[in-house]
Amino acid sequence: MKQTLLRQWSMLRKIPHAPKTIDAATLQKRLEEVGHNIGLRTIQRDLNTLSAELPLIADENKPQGWSWSADVRYLDLPLLEPQAALTFHLVERHLQTLLPPSTLDYLSPWFRAAGVFVREEGEEIARWPDKIRILPRGYRLMAPDIDGEAHAAVYRALLEERQLDLSYQSRASTAARDYIVHPLGVVVRDSLVYLICTFDGYTDVRYLVLHRVRSARVRRQKAILLPEFSLDAYIAAGHLGFSDGGDAILVEARFSVAAAAHLYECPAGEHQTIEPDGEGHVKVRFMTPDTKELQWWLLGFGAQVTVMGPPELRARMRESIAGMAQAYAG
Repeated sequence: MKQTLLRQWSMLRKIPHAPKTIDAATLQKRLEEVGHNIGLRTIQRDLNTLSAELPLIADENKPQGWSWSADVRYLDLPLLEPQAALTFHLVERHLQTLLPPSTLDYLSPWFRAAGVFVREEGEEIARWPDKIRILPRGYRLMAPDIDGEAHAAVYRALLEERQLDLSYQSRASTAARDYIVHPLGVVVRDSLVYLICTFDGYTDVRYLVLHRVRSARVRRQKAILLPEFSLDAYIAAGHLGFSDGGDAILVEARFSVAAAAHLYECPAGEHQTIEPDGEGHVKVRFMTPDTKELQWWLLGFGAQVTVMGPPELRARMRESIAGMAQAYAG
């Protein structure tokens, strides 16, 4: 009895929501992959039996496709705990632009279940969403509009490793142009989503900003991937415009005590040290990659921070500050 229950529970979890379907033979294969060796006739009998009690539907195709009814929430075993319900609620609210549309569709039953839980479990739980906020550090620009169908097609092509037909309008162009691209990855940075890819017939890696994609269609052909490509290495090399070489440097800077207060709990980099340096100031040393973001972060402290080294970073800081002083002189 226990093995039957475990097998049926595993099978139910592998059935998609309508309009997607799965046939009994595919279910048999997926159950075998997780250790349930069962005959096809048994699976068909289980499906017919369970559909009499659960909102499972079958189509008229051959082989017959099975799915959960589109309007049913996920199977409530086990029930959502309060922390899980809140987590799904926050994911739905804050990760809409980060997750692939197909993943959001897959999670939609959990989102609905979380919403029901929050509404039905008393006033205290219902007020949870009003008690938690996620804020970005620094000033955040508003997100540009992204075509929903193009967004879905890009993520589907990336997940399935297929080619894409794209209509793309660059910033410098007045009209969109058509391309065939091979997706390699997606980078989400603040309010922008970048598609990392190669153009058909070329091997140099490029990036496209998703909100400039006017239309996208997934092709049947598999994408040509680059075996040596690393998304992390591509970012570290500065191709997205945020690196000054990427090598780690030893930063030495004189901070006001107030400006350095948060660094005791949130270090600026590896091997950080903080020591007194005259009245009202401390000397901070840490190892970190040499990036434009580092320079922007240090500039944001204004006169409360003076970079002492390395010389190359100090020179760039001096150049930026001199340029600002000249711009404000008039």
